[in-house]
Amino acid sequence: MQSRKVLTSIAAAVCAGLFVAPASAQNKPLIAPGYPTKPIRVLVSVLPGGGMDTITRAVANKVSERLPVSMVVENVAGASGILAVNTTMNATPDGYTLLSTSGSLPLNVAFKKLDAATVKAGLQAIQQMSYQPYILIAKADAPYNTIQEFIAYAKKNPGKLNYGSSGVGTPIHMGSELIEYGAGVDMVHVPYKGNAAAQVDIIAGRLDFTLSSISGLQIVRQGKAKALAITSAQRLPDLPDLPTIAETIIPGYEVINAYMLYTASKTPAAIVNALNKEVQQALSDDDLRKKMIADASSPAPARSPAEWQKVLVSDIDRWEAVVKKANIKLEE
Repeated sequence: MQSRKVLTSIAAAVCAGLFVAPASAQNKPLIAPGYPTKPIRVLVSVLPGGGMDTITRAVANKVSERLPVSMVVENVAGASGILAVNTTMNATPDGYTLLSTSGSLPLNVAFKKLDAATVKAGLQAIQQMSYQPYILIAKADAPYNTIQEFIAYAKKNPGKLNYGSSGVGTPIHMGSELIEYGAGVDMVHVPYKGNAAAQVDIIAGRLDFTLSSISGLQIVRQGKAKALAITSAQRLPDLPDLPTIAETIIPGYEVINAYMLYTASKTPAAIVNALNKEVQQALSDDDLRKKMIADASSPAPARSPAEWQKVLVSDIDRWEAVVKKANIKLEE
């Protein structure tokens, strides 16, 4: 009988508007007119457990702390990430479906897995979350010690140098092709099933060079390889003596493993801009930055959605040009 009275009292309080949500759900304002009022889906275009999944969840959790609703991360990894892209482009443009993807997006377009015009018109950039540059490492006994000497050697010995990648059409492969294309050199591509295998052959002296994640510095510090350059637009604060490819041999060169957030085009600008600001705020959090650094990544710079949209378009155009120029086929 007592429990029935309690339930009756609660029901009466709800009807009277006196029963309120816990304090943690209160006082969190909407970030745009009428938005958000329900959970926001974030579709990750890879399987759980990898770097992109980890960073996306960390960003989503941090943004959720400031919102009156949760950001719910879902892994939609079908068809090399294309399923997540198409799902986002076909979603209602209301800001409740977001896409987390990487540099594979413009490459999928370049290799005609996705239509360029459709992607440019169908996705709206929000904010990049993080980026991870690559380093160009060469075998320890290579007859060059700088990136300039490396290119000079390649020009004098066309077709003699070989380089490894984690597979045809991957960012590491395409970043190396861009060096060939930009510097005007001819080198031989050796695809591996993973970049770790390429590093083994660098150490053994069977491979001349490869683009590696920052983890490749370990074998450099052990004297088993040479680090010649970094692929980011600017030098990294932690590696001030390692020059960029852009400042030395190919102006404007930048190839990074970037994790980016998009939503459907035609989503109201007020919502897109609000999400942009919330993600930027999350990226300034010290704990989140430490998680990114642990993944050998750096928080992305704060830019407007319009600026990030230009990056998407320019990346698609750049990789389409490289694929056409080098006549690269995925069935190689």
